[in-house]
Amino acid sequence: MSQFYNFGRLDETTDVGYNKLKRRMLKPKLENEGRYIFMKGLIVQRLVLGLFATLVLAFGVQGVVGAEDETVPVAAVFDITISEIMYATNADKSPQWIELHNRSGRKVSLEGWEVTIRNHPEDKSVLASTITFTLDAKILDRNQALLLVTEQGPNSGVGAAKGALRADRIIILKDRAEGTPGYRLLSQTAFKITLMAAADTRTLRRIPSDIAGNLGEIPEWKLPLIAGNRRSSIIRMYDGSEVTGEPYDGTAANNWELAAKKDLQYTQGTTYYGHGRDYSTPGYRTPAPLPVDLSKFRPERKKSSNEVVIRWVTKSEMDNAGFHIKRSKIRNGGFKIIAMIPGAGTTNKRQSYTYTDKTAKPNVVYYYQLECVSVDSTHWTLRTTHLRGLVGRFRHFKEAPFWWKDLNK
Repeated sequence: MSQFYNFGRLDETTDVGYNKLKRRMLKPKLENEGRYIFMKGLIVQRLVLGLFATLVLAFGVQGVVGAEDETVPVAAVFDITISEIMYATNADKSPQWIELHNRSGRKVSLEGWEVTIRNHPEDKSVLASTITFTLDAKILDRNQALLLVTEQGPNSGVGAAKGALRADRIIILKDRAEGTPGYRLLSQTAFKITLMAAADTRTLRRIPSDIAGNLGEIPEWKLPLIAGNRRSSIIRMYDGSEVTGEPYDGTAANNWELAAKKDLQYTQGTTYYGHGRDYSTPGYRTPAPLPVDLSKFRPERKKSSNEVVIRWVTKSEMDNAGFHIKRSKIRNGGFKIIAMIPGAGTTNKRQSYTYTDKTAKPNVVYYYQLECVSVDSTHWTLRTTHLRGLVGRFRHFKEAPFWWKDLNK
């Protein structure tokens, strides 16, 4: 030290030499402290940002649904289309229904929207030749469907589960139409359904959003029916994707497909409203592309410990707030969130993620589920696996959107 700091006597009587020496000796310490403070600031900043992302994922994303419903915009013209119609009746007088589809790609409200039905004037079996009703302030998320049903009847199950009809997406028309049990809303000879968007706030004019049916001075085409005491709906055809594609003219016969002639194996599960033997897909639409393109999801138990390391890779992400890692001891339910991992937002680049489950117990076969959460609070289950192999996978196919694989395969 004496050779490095050779600035004269170390007594306080020599102020200049003493002060120079003091400053020189303190300089390295001050620089190191500065670097330490700077690095500490960076670490704190990253921790704060990470904590903020986690809080958004844990609380903001999950709790934003109710807040968003208060400010959901009214659907614009052409956002909503008539996607499927069940006009056929049978000896049981099963309910008729009309399915409306939100193809806008965003959550919208149907406040102020109207539906007008005109039936063939010579058909006296229907409730009225002309009837109009409003849709209230129903909220539809992107790619969701709303079912307008004449009256309550047997159905495939109302609930939040995949393949089930949603109670909040069904409107029973009986009281509004003042119909009697078993009444007919749609003529089996000819009808025209006009879907009217909400009135413009400046001009108060209503603009038709969609028109469907075969009613003219004479029926433009014959409504298809199937033999026996069974019913089939007609399903609208689209140019391109059924999710956001342009619907073909709803007044032309060749732009509708009889559900009875369609391979219904592509649906998530048989859905019906009216009768269990119906050919129809009420409330179901082809799934929209997932916001996360997942290429790998694999949990592996460490040999040196009981910890389970979960790795997953995405090819691309769109508006992805993050992921929920879920775990269960059974295959078909009981999944609970054990971790929340921030996502990459929107990117077309490959992203790799790793999470270690340190609470896993030895000699227990766990099922893990990966769920992505978008910035608008929507949740998608991407894949389900267990430690001995793949259990299930959500994939996109034109004919079969997903299936569950056999555990023994």
